[in-house]
Amino acid sequence: MRAIIIALGLVCLILVPQSTIFAQSSTGIIKGQVATAEGEPAASVGVRLKDTRRQALSDETGSFIFRNLKPGTYELEVFLFDHDKYTQSVTVKAGETTTVDVKMTLSQKTLREVVIAGDRNRFARKESESAVRMPLKNIENPQVYTVVPAELMKEQIILDYKDAIKNVAGVNSTETVSNGRTSAIIRGFRTGSFVRNGLVANQLITVDPANLERIEVIKGPSGTLFGSGAVSYGGLVNRVTKKPFETFKTELALTAGSFGLNRITADINAPLNEDKTTLLRVNIGRHASQSFQDAGFKQNYFLATALTYKANEKLSFLFDLELFRNYGTSAVAYLNPDASIKNYKEMEQYYYKTFYSNDLTSTFPGYNVYAQMNYKFNSKWNTTTLFSTGGVNARNQLQFSGTLYGRASDSLTRKIQKYSHNYQSINVQQNINGEFNTGSIRHRVLIGADYLADITQPTFLMNFMYDTINIKNGSSPIMLAEKIERRLSETPLASHYQSQIDRYGIYGADVINFTDRLLLMMSLRWDKVDNKGTYSFVNGKTTGNYSKTSLSPKFGVVYQVLKEQLSVFANYMNGFSYTGTLDRNGNIFKPEQANQWEGGVKAEMFSGKLNATLSFYDITVSDKLRTDPVDNAFQVQDGKQKSKGVEVELITNPVPGLNIMAGYGFNESEIVRASNFEGKRPARSGGKHMGNAWISYRMPKGKVQGLGIAGGVFYNSETPFNDANTLFFPAYALVNGTIFYDRPGYRIGVKLDNITNTKYWGPWGEPQPPRNYAVNLILKF
Repeated sequence: MRAIIIALGLVCLILVPQSTIFAQSSTGIIKGQVATAEGEPAASVGVRLKDTRRQALSDETGSFIFRNLKPGTYELEVFLFDHDKYTQSVTVKAGETTTVDVKMTLSQKTLREVVIAGDRNRFARKESESAVRMPLKNIENPQVYTVVPAELMKEQIILDYKDAIKNVAGVNSTETVSNGRTSAIIRGFRTGSFVRNGLVANQLITVDPANLERIEVIKGPSGTLFGSGAVSYGGLVNRVTKKPFETFKTELALTAGSFGLNRITADINAPLNEDKTTLLRVNIGRHASQSFQDAGFKQNYFLATALTYKANEKLSFLFDLELFRNYGTSAVAYLNPDASIKNYKEMEQYYYKTFYSNDLTSTFPGYNVYAQMNYKFNSKWNTTTLFSTGGVNARNQLQFSGTLYGRASDSLTRKIQKYSHNYQSINVQQNINGEFNTGSIRHRVLIGADYLADITQPTFLMNFMYDTINIKNGSSPIMLAEKIERRLSETPLASHYQSQIDRYGIYGADVINFTDRLLLMMSLRWDKVDNKGTYSFVNGKTTGNYSKTSLSPKFGVVYQVLKEQLSVFANYMNGFSYTGTLDRNGNIFKPEQANQWEGGVKAEMFSGKLNATLSFYDITVSDKLRTDPVDNAFQVQDGKQKSKGVEVELITNPVPGLNIMAGYGFNESEIVRASNFEGKRPARSGGKHMGNAWISYRMPKGKVQGLGIAGGVFYNSETPFNDANTLFFPAYALVNGTIFYDRPGYRIGVKLDNITNTKYWGPWGEPQPPRNYAVNLILKF
């Protein structure tokens, strides 16, 4: 037997070279090298033969090769995602090798920033103009921010917006309220998802990630540039939508998985004319799934279109429209724990129960409209005009609320409410960016103004107590039956109102380079809030109307210890928040003020293979409102809250194909002054310790190029449910993993989330999904 195997091996050694020689005698080869504008090797650039299925990626030396080609003339295309193609005719002769050298007009820096293949630091694209509303590199920016790119969301098969934000150091995003709205906890403060493409666009329902190019989490109270209508004291979350580019491309994605997941999306991009001055991109999708609990479902649809038009070398336009319709039950059912519950285990036994049925549904139709005009006066001065409006008109909402009492009674009160949302926001912004020198000192300036209107059209709420049950004895589900309809028709309106708040802002910033390594940033905002008040249709009265102004400064300094590689920074930032609440004497409160001091280090080293940030911050919120100890129906403004901590972020690509993203956040939040709560950690401030890591390896070359495996963990220490700190939800660690195969024409991915099947809760006591999987297929055209 051994002799037979050896003989067969010898035959193979003889036959393979002969067959190869025979094939090469009747076919030809194309090989070549791709270079950047500087003449350096261009790695991970796509190369294909038009009208064939032959595609390749250039290697670390910029080289590529196509073997066994039939004689003839081919159109060779060299392409880079979001950039122009380079086309060249190549003639192949039998038995010969044709050499082609392509020099791109793209710089090496631009090439590094484009995510294409697994042998790049695919998760380190951190440049963002939204953070400071001017072109400023991360290494120059005295503020900390993190970017979650579409590449990372695709690899993790992100289907839920809040799951993407877990990749940010020191940020918790497990909150989900009844209509699907999510918020993030940043540096101990809760912040909503209210910023879209740098402008306010209130999103009171689920954000679908299919139309997102990236998510930017900007740390610290950023009231100086963004005002009070979009930020919290901990920071803000900006979702950046997909924009058109200059090549034809279509991606069709199909996803199925746990809990009835059934999802289809399409991303279509096309230039509309030959000179590529008009570009269109369309994203459409449908998402359907059931709940991991005993009731619950959703059926969501969306359509997003973006159109760019380049009138000439100076003037360009961008138009963006997003339509969505969400239908289903509450996103997750959770029971409000009564003050008698001191141990989360009393809620654990109801983790999978809703105590209602799929008849309690809500419909949320909504829209976002965005427009942008850019005009370049010259190479150093330009103006940008922005407009955004969006809203929801959700008249048909049925929601469930349950309050769970402790073991003494084992009871649950079930309340039903009918609710309408009808709101609209209008945001207009004008920015002028420029650059000039005073002697040897360089100035990069921003001058801007904005207007924001938050308009609530007639909106109503009615609710009634459905029943009180003993949970141990079981219960019948709440059905949308004649009883509910009758009770609702007999229930008076709890509220029926309309309101409008107008916000005006003027701001400016000057980034001063004293040297090419030392810079100082100075910013100031004047803000006016004009609250028209809330008109009640129930009693015919308008309350809460006021007009207030505030100044918000921001300062930062950066010194580059190693130019373009390592910098130390420090900043002072201010944020503020208004309220129309009155004290018991009828007086209007002044704005709450948050002041942050921060310092740290940023590194972008080893040709982009290492990106790291270390920061220390201290935030003090003064003039904070708290319950009036004399009359708890009112508030007083003598509260104080502190939040300080450390954050570390690391994004690295140590060897080709291996990418690591990790972060850690330590946050110590404390109520310094508030009736009966001094020294306590505030509710919904996240855990004191938070950590995240994601490690990915993708084969950079070879026969299985594009095959990859990745996994990660997210950790959150115990979190308080209330300011009294009588109930804590336990610490947890989530382990997720994925296997994928990414090729030029398709991508297959399988993910498994919460592998250890850990039970964990959101900040309001929302049960989070157990172990689940998803299978994803993407076809690329």
